[in-house]
Amino acid sequence: MPRRTHKKSRNGCLECKRRHIKCDEKQPICSNCRSSERSCEYADPFRLAAPSRSSKSSTPSPAGPVTNELPSHPPAHPVSSSDSPPVNMLHAELFFNLTENTLRTLSLGGAGWIGTPDVMRIVISTPYLINQMLALSAIHLSVVRPENGKWYRRHAAHLQTHALEIYNQRRLEVNQESSVPLFLFSCFLGMHTLCDVLVHREDASFDKFLERFVHCFRLQLGIRVVVSSSTWQALQDSVLKEPLQNGAIMFDWDTKLAFELSELLRRIEAAKLGDAITSTYRGAIQTLQMSLNAALRGSLKNISGATGWPVIVSPEYVEHLAMQRPEALVILAHYAVILHWHRHLWLFGDGGRYLIESISKHLGPSWAEWLEWPNRSLSEPSRFDEMS
Repeated sequence: MPRRTHKKSRNGCLECKRRHIKCDEKQPICSNCRSSERSCEYADPFRLAAPSRSSKSSTPSPAGPVTNELPSHPPAHPVSSSDSPPVNMLHAELFFNLTENTLRTLSLGGAGWIGTPDVMRIVISTPYLINQMLALSAIHLSVVRPENGKWYRRHAAHLQTHALEIYNQRRLEVNQESSVPLFLFSCFLGMHTLCDVLVHREDASFDKFLERFVHCFRLQLGIRVVVSSSTWQALQDSVLKEPLQNGAIMFDWDTKLAFELSELLRRIEAAKLGDAITSTYRGAIQTLQMSLNAALRGSLKNISGATGWPVIVSPEYVEHLAMQRPEALVILAHYAVILHWHRHLWLFGDGGRYLIESISKHLGPSWAEWLEWPNRSLSEPSRFDEMS
């Protein structure tokens, strides 16, 4: 019987060549690799696997996503380098940076808990989670290595996209087994997005920046679904028990408002905005006080106060922020003070200052009294300056 002929895919990815199947050559991930969750790479003899430290123009082809798929048995005979792609050195670099640098700069609810063997076993055995963790490492390198920033940021977006695709395809239910990886995924997805918005602003208009920032808030509100009453006990009985307990203590849900936030609430109540809107803003200020408590009680590297408020603030406030209501923007400027306190961290950079100055300019002189504390904070040293 004659063999059926077909047009060869001469420029197909390395994985399809190894499997001897036709590649549709879509980049950065072909359809075959996307559906089977395989690492998708394209051969390019003129490019390196990682950017040259001395060259700013190095633009290697995208590295494929990470999966937990292992071969069922070793090959019966040696394979050539053209049939099997080499170890992805970018992923090795990102994982090393993740464990040695990225996680050490983000101490959450207790130093180093995310790097413990029990937690790392969950990370490396969960495809959507390890892809997101490597994406966070890549966005970290995009900040600390600005000469190759665009290159690392492109890979960060690629890995995050693949993580979300796996997550969405599996439609995971929140239960005893999935609660920990889902919680970690939500946390680090939120950090990644917050950094990308605050640090990589790309000289966009304030309207465009605020649109991206609101999207970040909406994304982080998804953590509430994971930490719901039905799964909270599961998380409390997991390897995350200690950091979650420490976090609850730091946030202190039963507390009085600081003078600056008390004054802000007084102005909002005096504005007669209506019961519903006033109640929404009151809740936003109260949760902001909790984040302020966490920031003041935290150490130099503890970012719980800065990352916590976008998670616990109400969706109703976020909608008012999306409509650019002045009072909602003023509250956001007060949150930006916490970001400014953490300006030494790569995750936030000068994002707090940018927010305060942009909101002040957007609202104009008539709102200067409302924004007195945020603007004053820009010229004052924070408690973290003394620690660094």
